[in-house]
Amino acid sequence: MQVKVEQVEKIETMLPAMLVSATYDGPSKSAILKFYEPTQQKLFLWKDEIGHKPYCYSKLTPEELDFLQEREDVLEIKTVKKHDYIHDEEIEVSKIVVDNPLSIGGNYGESIRNQIETWESDIKYYETYLYDRQLVVGKYYEITNGLLKPHNMEISDEVKLALKSLLWDKVDSESMIDAEEFKEFISEWADLLNQPIPKIKRLSVDIEVEFDPGRFPDPKLAEKKVTAIGLKGSDGFDQIFVLKTEGTEQGNNELDENIKVTFYDLDKEKDMIADAFKIIEEFPFVVTYNGDEFDLPYLYNRAERLGIPNENNPLYMMRDSATLKHGVHIDLYRTLSNRSFQIYAFSQSYTDFSLNSVSKALLGKEKIDYGLDFDKLSLYQTANYCYNDAQLTYELTSFNGDLLMNLLVIIARIGRMPIDDIARMGVSQWIRSLLYYEHRKRNALIPKREELQKRTEGVMSDAVIKDKKYRGGLVVEPKEGIHFKVVVMDFASLYPSIIKVRNLSYETVRCPHEECKKNSIPQTNHWTCSKNNGLTAIIIGSLRDLRVNYYKSLSKKETLTDEQRQQYTVVSQALKVILNASYGVMGAEIFPLYFLPAAEATTAVGRYTILETIKKCEGTGIEVLYGDTDSLFIKNPTEEQIQKLIEQAKTDHGVDLEIDKTYRYCVLSNRKKNYLGVTDSGKVDVKGLTGKKSHTPGFIKKLFFDLLDVLSEVKTMEDFVKAKKQISEKIAECGKKVEAKEIPLEDLTFNVMLSKAPSEYVKTIPQHIRAAKQLESIRELKKGDKISFIKILNKPGVKPVELAKKEEIDSKKYMEFLESTLEQITSSMDLDFDTILGKPKQTGLDEFFWS
Repeated sequence: MQVKVEQVEKIETMLPAMLVSATYDGPSKSAILKFYEPTQQKLFLWKDEIGHKPYCYSKLTPEELDFLQEREDVLEIKTVKKHDYIHDEEIEVSKIVVDNPLSIGGNYGESIRNQIETWESDIKYYETYLYDRQLVVGKYYEITNGLLKPHNMEISDEVKLALKSLLWDKVDSESMIDAEEFKEFISEWADLLNQPIPKIKRLSVDIEVEFDPGRFPDPKLAEKKVTAIGLKGSDGFDQIFVLKTEGTEQGNNELDENIKVTFYDLDKEKDMIADAFKIIEEFPFVVTYNGDEFDLPYLYNRAERLGIPNENNPLYMMRDSATLKHGVHIDLYRTLSNRSFQIYAFSQSYTDFSLNSVSKALLGKEKIDYGLDFDKLSLYQTANYCYNDAQLTYELTSFNGDLLMNLLVIIARIGRMPIDDIARMGVSQWIRSLLYYEHRKRNALIPKREELQKRTEGVMSDAVIKDKKYRGGLVVEPKEGIHFKVVVMDFASLYPSIIKVRNLSYETVRCPHEECKKNSIPQTNHWTCSKNNGLTAIIIGSLRDLRVNYYKSLSKKETLTDEQRQQYTVVSQALKVILNASYGVMGAEIFPLYFLPAAEATTAVGRYTILETIKKCEGTGIEVLYGDTDSLFIKNPTEEQIQKLIEQAKTDHGVDLEIDKTYRYCVLSNRKKNYLGVTDSGKVDVKGLTGKKSHTPGFIKKLFFDLLDVLSEVKTMEDFVKAKKQISEKIAECGKKVEAKEIPLEDLTFNVMLSKAPSEYVKTIPQHIRAAKQLESIRELKKGDKISFIKILNKPGVKPVELAKKEEIDSKKYMEFLESTLEQITSSMDLDFDTILGKPKQTGLDEFFWS
């Protein structure tokens, strides 16, 4: 992304402002930093003032690289010393300094990384700039006399005191080789994460566009008129622009009186977009839902088509998406479809990523449905519809005291990455950035993937999971049947604890020191270093200790203000998101610092820890029903037994064991990772929950939730027997309706969105594309269109719902889908699907295991 340089004025003074983003400016060949100043709620752009330049490293000498000196873009080649973590030694490398990042990492043949073997040539230039200057996004800086310097905001004495009492007295630094380095790390983290989070001024933007029925407008072409622009700002700003389209009634105004509605004549669309651009420019942050792919590119291309001058357009077009020239753009679709946010920050409360589903789950609100085609809405209905979308988008950032905005700030502080990158990228990128920052800080050369790969050759133990390169967590055989009063014990942050306690990192597992080989890791042929703290171990370990010993307690401290408690809750949640993913990243081949022995060592110690804990349980008379990776299901234990287990886990293995949940009853089938539990409050946990997937036909979804309601009422064994009967009856009734073709077509539809145009599918043709190809005879289809189809008897096996008839339904296929979706419920209750439907039993399924 580029910023117009003539608009980046030299700043002589700036009040303390938070660094929020960074980018690269092509014309001036320099890094640009974006600071948010909370008192004026303004964004300041700062251009590099030290003449920093892009570079990469080579292990060839400057003499061997002499041929590069002839290039105009190569400014300097010099020898520098770097620490090589793999061999634990200092080495000399050549630093090649150039005048623009494309000279190193461009995709053309002349770029340096395509000509010679290079190190650190795949890091974005603005990231390199942040790492080298040790600038931390989310931290405060000020400018005096044109100089940029860090500024620490004041932290209350009570919080400082809590740091001492909650943390220092509990910090478990015994496992660290250099305890002082570990404590220093924790102190720096606490100082950074306790910095106040400002209220961020922001605007949410949503647009409506004319379209032909069933066809999604293409943002690249932007042929259709923009009919409405909804704008909702954090300072009570509420505005909606509406284009008076031909033959459309004005209708009645249902909007709140403080929401300003402006109508534009049909020939004034250009003015409407230009007015919206002026408002967008006033806000430092702009929030959209799928604005990367649709709203912003559409506005940019439509403005160009209508002849709005580029200097009046606040947007900048990249290859596939648009962003802001000056402000910071956050696309919530990208953020909320990030699995780490979905699972760890929002407890998987939504299963698909549409604005409607996410808003329903997190806000308890929905999109407006007038039950009419969009082109049949009155002008005021269009206004209301569009404003409501902008409001939902805004409220996703403001609910729970600006939870999501605050999470992004905290994760940016940890990941050392621009907030807009955090919002768009996955957790492996956050952890990569954090580790790269630390390498640079310590003057260590970041190793290449091939170097790490080479160290793993011929040293691996046998993997037992198909398609996995190493053994995963331990899964203990479940004890089939229904069990009442089951306590699930959870090893808190098991893998992060192991990484810390065992000092696991790519440079410490199988380190080069002969004397360390005695520190063997159980169940593997690996060892770990006893001379140096591992980089991953010290980072993950310090974050883990902070979360467990400090932030969890601070977030409950009653003497602090609500605002302070809210911040510590957010920090604790952000740390949970990162810690839960930290181990997975180490064992993921896409991760640049992926090192198989470190991943294998982590799971091996995990298995060993759980097996030893199970032995302890059996020794003290506790019945273990099931174990899965970092959880143990134990039957009706006493308070005393639980306490003893917790103490032993800490003493013997350095890990924290805690109660995760208590089930009123739990049903275990003979299959691993397949169980059903009901908590005391009646919440039903079904491992896997296929029935909630967004494309599942409506009739199956409804049945699935009906069955969960039945299960939530069970309190005794007698209730359970009745529930099995009820569940069988409900499934049988639904099955009969399917076979009799009595279910309405709309409840049988599978709904899938086109991720590309149907013509782009050549090799494999998925079912929804087969349906789409039949629709093409009626209308044109593009990327983003939703295809609703049903399964039919004759070829090609599917038909768009618009063209289908009841008698064509393939009942057998729907029965198969019904069976596979409900299997998690039926198999964990030992119900046989064919028996429920009155068909002959299959051999081997004759016995009910609790009869």
